[in-house]
Amino acid sequence: MTRRAPTAPTTETVESIDGRTMRRNRNRAAVISALLTMIREGDLHPGAAEIAQRAGVSHRSIFRYFDDLDDLVRTAIDQAFTEAETLTAVPDAGGDLAARAAAIVDARIALYEYVDGPMQVARMRAGSIPAIDEELAEIAGQFRRQIADHFAPELSRLAESERRRLVDAVLVLTSYDSFAIHVRLLRHDTATIRAGWSTALVALLGS
Repeated sequence: MTRRAPTAPTTETVESIDGRTMRRNRNRAAVISALLTMIREGDLHPGAAEIAQRAGVSHRSIFRYFDDLDDLVRTAIDQAFTEAETLTAVPDAGGDLAARAAAIVDARIALYEYVDGPMQVARMRAGSIPAIDEELAEIAGQFRRQIADHFAPELSRLAESERRRLVDAVLVLTSYDSFAIHVRLLRHDTATIRAGWSTALVALLGS
């Protein structure tokens, strides 16, 4: 039997495939954006139908773009964290402990205000979506290293075991969970959180 050579795709076929790919990518991005918008508006448990309506796509199409709602949530949280990466940096405030404490406090508050909604969802869903739990652990590791570098002059005077304990204490003190307690349980405003964290850091590291 003579095997026929494959037919080269026509320009029309290529354009059709490219158009479908672009439409798929556009709709997928719209679904992620819709979910993040709803989360930031305070709806932490939107259903597929509500997300689809906000995104302007069909309910069924969501499950062509994502394996399930967990996959969508994981993807959206990952995008939110990626968008916030520039806010994780802490500026070099020089050698003064009080100035360096204020710098890391200001950076953390700005970050937590930006990712507040997505972080609430990440915390709630970390137990059922391992990828989110792993990402939160990676962020904690990054912040540990950042704290160790930022407060190296104070930490260098300590034994290794005490240094690790102090780094972890600073990590918890300036964590998102601490921020959430201040905001939602204690009803503190940003100025109060800033003052409290800065005072605590100087007392903790300057002793």
